[in-house]
Amino acid sequence: MQIEKLKQLLKGPLPGETAHELMAPSVRFTGSRMPDPALARPSSVLILFYPRNGRWHLPFIQRPVYDGVHSGQISFPGGKCEEEDSDFCSTALRESHEEIGVDPGDVQILGALTPLYIPNSNFQVYPQVGWMDYEPDFAPDPTEVDEIIEVPLELLLKRENVKQLNRNINGTTLTAPYFEAGNRAIWGATAMILSEMLEVLRKI
Repeated sequence: MQIEKLKQLLKGPLPGETAHELMAPSVRFTGSRMPDPALARPSSVLILFYPRNGRWHLPFIQRPVYDGVHSGQISFPGGKCEEEDSDFCSTALRESHEEIGVDPGDVQILGALTPLYIPNSNFQVYPQVGWMDYEPDFAPDPTEVDEIIEVPLELLLKRENVKQLNRNINGTTLTAPYFEAGNRAIWGATAMILSEMLEVLRKI
């Protein structure tokens, strides 16, 4: 991966919704009453590249099981914007520090991807892309992270690692493409964001 080339590509144009749709579930809202996207809560996630054993990796987090719409899911580190955050980048860095212990001062931001609306939680997510030039020593917050999952970028770029799953959520049956990462399934909004990231990388 060429860092400077990626930085230039993130300035646009981006594949956006076209890339999102490649990994979109057949049903994106499984609640009883559709929320108003105009009232969506802003949030941000960090797509963090770092080297390990001579290969680029990305960290994902396994959410704890709780009474909520994202219970037990695999996602990028991130969360909702707070008043003290100066911008979406600040949110992504703060949340990544809190959740997985990454030092914000060591992350070099390369750019951002296309925002994605998540109807089940009524969040508008603003993905930020960054990299570190060393192997981070992760420190997961046990209240927010069950496990940190480190995935080699080359594995995610293999198209044969995209599979299909079937789920029943709140009485709604859906099918969804997912990225197979070992014995893990990365799907939903995280897979849609990741899809755009990978489409950008394929241009390098």
